[in-house]
Amino acid sequence: LVARTNEAFGEVAGSATKVAQLVGEIAAASNEQAQGIDQVNKAVSEMDKVVQQNSANAEESASASEEMNAKAQEMKGFVEDLVALVGGSANGNGKTYDRQERKSLSMGRQKSAIRIPLKHKKAAVHSSNDVNPKTLIPMGDEEFKDF
Repeated sequence: LVARTNEAFGEVAGSATKVAQLVGEIAAASNEQAQGIDQVNKAVSEMDKVVQQNSANAEESASASEEMNAKAQEMKGFVEDLVALVGGSANGNGKTYDRQERKSLSMGRQKSAIRIPLKHKKAAVHSSNDVNPKTLIPMGDEEFKDF
């Protein structure tokens, strides 16, 4: 009976050793998984930061685009006014404006201002009587020699 009990205790001790080894392996695997989860959390956190930065950049780009569009529209209006001032027709209907209307256009651009074409002047049509810009604004070498 003592020999059998001794043998049974030996088996229990061997099983306990195996269980201890398995518990150690499970603990090591759990530590590795914890490290992996920590790395995944860090990666997700970095991705979140990048996504937020991209979102901020997209909003800033959209704002800049809207501002550029507004400036382009404003510049287009200035060019139209300049064309009208020089004698062309910025409104596309071939009508010209008198000196007072041109002066009011050059004083300050108002988007709500309505341009009224002259009824007594003919539409601006390119002809041999058109004024040459070089005669209106002489830019000879004499003006630039002190520059």
